[in-house]
Amino acid sequence: TKKGEPMKANIVTEGKAKIATYEGKISRKLEVFYNPLMRFNRDISVVLLRALGRKSMKIADPLAASGVRAIRFLLETKSAGNVAVNDFDKKAIADAKLNAKRNKITKSKISFSQKDTSQFLLQSEGFDYIDIDPFGTPVPFLDAAVRRINNGGVLAVTATDTAVLAGTYPEVCRRRYWAEPMRNELMHEMAVRILIRKAQLIGLQYDVALIP
Repeated sequence: TKKGEPMKANIVTEGKAKIATYEGKISRKLEVFYNPLMRFNRDISVVLLRALGRKSMKIADPLAASGVRAIRFLLETKSAGNVAVNDFDKKAIADAKLNAKRNKITKSKISFSQKDTSQFLLQSEGFDYIDIDPFGTPVPFLDAAVRRINNGGVLAVTATDTAVLAGTYPEVCRRRYWAEPMRNELMHEMAVRILIRKAQLIGLQYDVALIP
């Protein structure tokens, strides 16, 4: 699209969900963020919820963007009793509502809010499953998330600042994750361990034990 023109929306299918997405380079500049390369990540979340075998779980998608993850939870699992969808971006929430309607999601199963992520979590009564999937590091959202995960609940965390976690920017990793990364054949294994440890340390401040 030309500069100043609205991006063109396309309807794509992911899992059982049909959602509106926008043409353009995968970046924060997308009108509503959707990364098709993260489909496998969302597939894993669906499989996990199925494997838990629970029903009527109270689920939070605090950084929902297009709402694809929340919609897939409701269409593809029996675990989701209600999904709370949140995004700070007004356009994202408008699109998420339209996507929910497009997929015939009943209003009793899904709710929407446009708040700061941490504010949204801290003003809630807690959730059985919280999915933190930001553009970049999840660190700014972990404190609120561990404070609002219910006893026995699941905290799912995605980090896409892999260059930091895998040792390309060690000073940033020390500052952000309180850990020394590796830059060798073990770097990805260590990146996962660094992320887990960071979440656990924040949880311990509130007597929340996080078991990977």
